Amino acid sequence: MTDAPLAGRSASSGTLTVALLEDDMVLCLCMETLFEDWGMQLVSAPTPAALLDALNGGALPDILVADYHLGRHGKAPESVREVLADVGSALPVIITTGDESAATQAEIRAAGWHFLPKPYDPESLRALILTVLGRTD
Repeated sequence: MTDAPLAGRSASSGTLTVALLEDDMVLCLCMETLFEDWGMQLVSAPTPAALLDALNGGALPDILVADYHLGRHGKAPESVREVLADVGSALPVIITTGDESAATQAEIRAAGWHFLPKPYDPESLRALILTVLGRTD
């Protein structure tokens, strides 16, 4: 993991910082362009350790977006909890997944996280991020 905890950091500007836990690196590259167009900073990685390393030295993220199925890296619940242990459990979380089963949705909501079914329109993700953060920009 990281040498120093991330909790307590603050953004140096008004730019929203989104942490993305996603094992599809092509998707991450595409998302970087979208987030840049939206005026948001995206920090992405396929594993909790890599995400925490990427965040180290930067601003505390405003929100965490994670894919539910992280391939060989496991599933979001365990990975998200690992990230939250370092950055603080109050960080809002959005879980994206193609698994719309009642059990998966219940698991996500029981953790206090937001659910976004895949496939989703990028504007739906942007709108949910802004809604969760109480922003209108």
